[in-house]
Amino acid sequence: MKAICDCGEFDVQCLVTNPQRYDKSNRPIMTPAKQFADERGLYITYKDDVHSQDFCDLIRLICPDLLFVCDFGQILKDRVLSASILGGVNLHGSLLPKYRGAAPVHWAILNGDSFTGVSVIRMTSKVDAGEVIAQSPPMPIPPFATLEEVEEMLAEYGAKLVVQTLRKMASDKPVNIVEQPDSKVTKAPRLKKENGLINWNDSAISVFNHYRAMSQWPKSFTHWQREDGSSVRLILGKVLPLDNSFREVIQPDFSAPKYVPPVLVDAKLDNLAELRSEPDVITQKKQNRKLFSKTEPKKQPQHQPHRPDWWKPGMVVKADEGELIIAAGEETVQVLQLQPDGKRMMNAADFLRGNPMKVGDMLS
Repeated sequence: MKAICDCGEFDVQCLVTNPQRYDKSNRPIMTPAKQFADERGLYITYKDDVHSQDFCDLIRLICPDLLFVCDFGQILKDRVLSASILGGVNLHGSLLPKYRGAAPVHWAILNGDSFTGVSVIRMTSKVDAGEVIAQSPPMPIPPFATLEEVEEMLAEYGAKLVVQTLRKMASDKPVNIVEQPDSKVTKAPRLKKENGLINWNDSAISVFNHYRAMSQWPKSFTHWQREDGSSVRLILGKVLPLDNSFREVIQPDFSAPKYVPPVLVDAKLDNLAELRSEPDVITQKKQNRKLFSKTEPKKQPQHQPHRPDWWKPGMVVKADEGELIIAAGEETVQVLQLQPDGKRMMNAADFLRGNPMKVGDMLS
């Protein structure tokens, strides 16, 4: 919104946002969009239901050329979109048609993707299914980046892409759009609180990706089963993946691309004029191995540290010297920060001083 206003080329008539909400102390929660609109003196309207007759009448009264939507939380139906001359466009945090839905960045990190991006689409009454007007190139996800860091990266690029797209739409030049191929669609549904529960049967890397994806909400959490039969809910802060000898996992494939490039043409400046098919990264790697197998020496498998039979996923395997290490389905996870229910977040050493754990305790 700031980028659109600051470029000085568009006349922003109104901000539509959700009704005012209040915190536990009954103080109004000031969203960044509302705060910005207040500072700029823009008209603001609040709507629980954007499909109400009074809202449609308001939009028709304003008669905007275009509706721009980002992270609004309500699906705009045809009766709303048709109230503007050009309909609506939406900024989405993925390379559509991959990750349609409310949580595209969360699921990209959760699935261990190494790349993501942003798309500007024409809005339809079907969620994230409209034609693509503009799309970023694949953007690397740093292997240790959390949700907030990836979203900040995408927001910065997305703001520039939106301004470029609106500038093109406002010109006399034709704007090319491309339909999303249904065969490539994947979903990114809205998260629920239970999505924060850690599955210790997953690999250490998967648990690490879970912490990264859930770092904003609902947070990664687990339950510590005490000897007296009680259970304590623990929210995990920073964690690291380790091998079975408690060494940090450093391997060439840790950030290897799992992302399959989109069918849509890469288009920074909304030039999605044609479709092209690209081999996915994994297929390309296999082809490269065949091409060079005669000249390149085979890589020797890395030695896997011994793992005792008594280890189980979710078991505490080290809880001394200020270190808390948990067995995962594959390898181990070091917990650097954690927060018991009703208490502050603390580092592992401080937690263990007041909450002695021992090898063999279970997290579930």
